[in-house]
Amino acid sequence: MRIRFPFLSTHAAQLALLGFAVLFGAPAQAQESGDARPKLAVFDLELDDFSAGGPLAGETPEETARLQKMSALARRLLTQSELFELVDVSAATDPRIREHWLRKCNGCEADIARSLGADLAFLGFFRKISRMEQFLQFRVLDARTGELVNFSHADLRNETDESWSRALTYLIQRRLVEPERARRKAPPAKSGAE
Repeated sequence: MRIRFPFLSTHAAQLALLGFAVLFGAPAQAQESGDARPKLAVFDLELDDFSAGGPLAGETPEETARLQKMSALARRLLTQSELFELVDVSAATDPRIREHWLRKCNGCEADIARSLGADLAFLGFFRKISRMEQFLQFRVLDARTGELVNFSHADLRNETDESWSRALTYLIQRRLVEPERARRKAPPAKSGAE
């Protein structure tokens, strides 16, 4: 199995770095003062099937089961990071959640997350070009403003539990958790007044 790991254009990388500053600036100060971690609504991962006949056939039971496993894995990894307090999204009633349509609703997950009391919204999806060619993308939005604060992407090969879980684990650990841990350990920037 071969996974081509994430690439970000210069603009996307700058946006991601800016997003981390916006996303974690206030929560980091809150943690230093002993307050709660930022609340994160993690929505179920979705499948965007562009394969021949895929959009007409719909999700197979195997794909649905795999998406459920990946959603559970994402929540487990984010909980284990101890950087976030996960919000239960099962109380949300928006039909786009049941229909697995959040990836196409132009950031509506931020509004739904805010209605659930979350500070942030996490949404990921696997895009299937063929059984051998797919990619994984996730985004984190500020639930108050709807602004994109993190975007990560990975190409992968083979439609298996192993390939999907490796790509998901890599992206969450390397593009979200590790940069934030490093940022929180960094000494605070000195102000120009000193």
